[in-house]
Amino acid sequence: MNKLYFNTMTILNKIKNKENFIFIALIFLLTVVFLQNIISTSKIMYNIHYTNDVTFISQNLKKSLFEYGELHLWTPYYYSGQPLYAQPEYYFLDFNFIYLLLFRNIFIAMNLAALTYFFLAGLGMYLLFLTFKDSKPGAFIAALIYMFNGFMHSFVIGGNLNVLAGYSLIPFAFMFFVKALKSKDFVKNSILSGLLIALQLFAGSALFITYEILLFAVYALFYIFGKNLKGRILKLLIVGLIVILVGFGVSAIKLLPGVEFLDLSNRGVGISYQEYLGHPIEPNNLIHVLITTLFTKGSISAAIGIIGFILLILSLYSFKKRYVIFSLTVIILSILMAIQGPIADLFFRIPVFNQLRHIERTIVLTAFASSLLAGTGLMIVLQKIRKFKVVIFSVIALLILTELMFLQPFPQSNKIVLPKSIPINDYISQDSETFRTINLAMSTLIGASGYNYLSQIGIGTIKGGSGIWFNDYLSYLSIAQQTNPAKFWGLLNNKYVIAANELNIPGLQLIDKFEADRTGCNVCEAYGPYLYENLEFMPRAYFVDNSVLVIGPNQNANQIVYPFLLNNNFDPKKSVIIQGKDSVGKYTLEEIKKYDAVVFSTNLENRDIAILRAYVDNGGILLPKIFDNKNVADAKDIEDLFKKLDGSFEEITVLNYGSNSAIYDVNNKKGFLVLSERFSNFPGWEAQGMDKKEILKANGIITAVFIDNDDKVTFKYKPKSFRNGLFISSIALLFIVGYFVYYFVKKKNISG
Repeated sequence: MNKLYFNTMTILNKIKNKENFIFIALIFLLTVVFLQNIISTSKIMYNIHYTNDVTFISQNLKKSLFEYGELHLWTPYYYSGQPLYAQPEYYFLDFNFIYLLLFRNIFIAMNLAALTYFFLAGLGMYLLFLTFKDSKPGAFIAALIYMFNGFMHSFVIGGNLNVLAGYSLIPFAFMFFVKALKSKDFVKNSILSGLLIALQLFAGSALFITYEILLFAVYALFYIFGKNLKGRILKLLIVGLIVILVGFGVSAIKLLPGVEFLDLSNRGVGISYQEYLGHPIEPNNLIHVLITTLFTKGSISAAIGIIGFILLILSLYSFKKRYVIFSLTVIILSILMAIQGPIADLFFRIPVFNQLRHIERTIVLTAFASSLLAGTGLMIVLQKIRKFKVVIFSVIALLILTELMFLQPFPQSNKIVLPKSIPINDYISQDSETFRTINLAMSTLIGASGYNYLSQIGIGTIKGGSGIWFNDYLSYLSIAQQTNPAKFWGLLNNKYVIAANELNIPGLQLIDKFEADRTGCNVCEAYGPYLYENLEFMPRAYFVDNSVLVIGPNQNANQIVYPFLLNNNFDPKKSVIIQGKDSVGKYTLEEIKKYDAVVFSTNLENRDIAILRAYVDNGGILLPKIFDNKNVADAKDIEDLFKKLDGSFEEITVLNYGSNSAIYDVNNKKGFLVLSERFSNFPGWEAQGMDKKEILKANGIITAVFIDNDDKVTFKYKPKSFRNGLFISSIALLFIVGYFVYYFVKKKNISG
């Protein structure tokens, strides 16, 4: 009898495994069919985020790994240099990273990663559904809808392809969370759930983490109601704690630099309510959002198709099932959050949520939960109809695929554009100097303007992209654009200006108009066609021996620095303007004597007056001239100041320029080494010569250090947030490895 039972179960398991294999193979086949246009080494998906952002980060990572043997903590290739690894929306450890290591080709890696993540989206939803109900056909329908719903078409594939990795991993992370709560083996499953969350953060999908937290929270509320309330609450607390510790512990190496990056950026001061709302869903457009996009228009959608929606309605016959009510609740909540109204207003008052832009993206949860309900609806159909189950299932699957896949535009591809195939890039690449460009073909300061191509040939730009930026730098660029562009851009090492139309900007000289075939171009701004030379170009590194120190609170100092920079008598080849500390009392006389002139905008104490008196007696220039009974510096004082500062200028050789470091040959000079770099804007940069150097903010936005008979000065980017994150992640991984070693040894001993 036992033998018969064993043989029967073996046969049943083989049948189940064969059925799983068939459905998973179909998911893979559909992935290949849908993304067939990027199965190539010479093509890339026609998606501007993919072409621009993923190409850019991949190129930076490739250069850092294979030329310098380090991570891409910093990039010199856009925004005149800024942190890169810390940017939350850019990947670290994911399939892009793995494929790049394997093939050393950024485009092969990108295409394979897109294929992999799209397949994983279907596989994850398939396995998640089986966690709730053992129905392979139902799981397959859920997978189809999760792969091909309106959110995938309108936001992921058609828009921000960077988030595909996070989208594909949501079902896996949630599945292990559910398993942890449902099984006795909760520690293992909790750890796996936390690891999947960490992988999402590594993949640059922080965008979905907040929504995922909401998903977990809603499920947790449904879980605690039942027998043994205290036991359920205790288990939930333990599981939740493990998931949090593992998820955020393992990802600390990426998370902590990301938090620091956000605090320094425009997000650090919060976002406006309008930014938070983005483009709210209109209640009269719910057909487009929920059901179908075939007959409606709109922007973002989570439509599951007409057949899918009918299945969703049928799933409500199983309303007593906890996961069905949970899924319906998630749909309702996510839609209410995406509509401007009291629920959206409520979440705007909640920390973390009030840092999100475009809250309408919360309908990713609608796509997620609708997939589960559609699979459940299919189960009910098959239970009600006794005959022809295979035929009915096949027809339903085909109808869903017809609407969600075959009647939708397939992702298109474009030939990979080699940077030098763009005539303007080819021309400027022949210049052996170190310089930056600016592209005015895109009128805004933020956006895809061709820096993805320029980075591949080692050329940086002073504009950039992404939805996170730094207000002080954009203020500088805004002032530059409105006042004296050539001079301000020149201070940033700008030599070439690309434009769509002819320009009439003093200081710019037309080089040529470069015509090119733009057929199918994705980042068309890169082509120009007009190219200008900035005659006020300043080298990447240079030496001046005259300096002006501006003392005062940051806002007061800015009100001095920018008018000084704009003054016609200010020549950056003769002097540098240093933005110093907020009060005179934070300097000693010896420190302040390094500067040829001091301008202050702060209240003075007796000690401050004594230091300034001694400074003037030693030949220093002070503005305002308080010892001549003047409390305000007038135009003549400023003009006289710059006339007196007629110093020397010399370009400095850059001995080495890595991803996170730079070495300068200062040849035992005394004075200020000025760098058109934003090292001074970010904590983590250190400068070392004969001794440690103070990194100073110069000329409004760039960097300077005082050198005194140093041979070389070395700058290294070693952010504390990364070091702390590395330590925490290492400890977390050690504990996890230790647990699994113990787990498998114990399991082996029990089975043995």
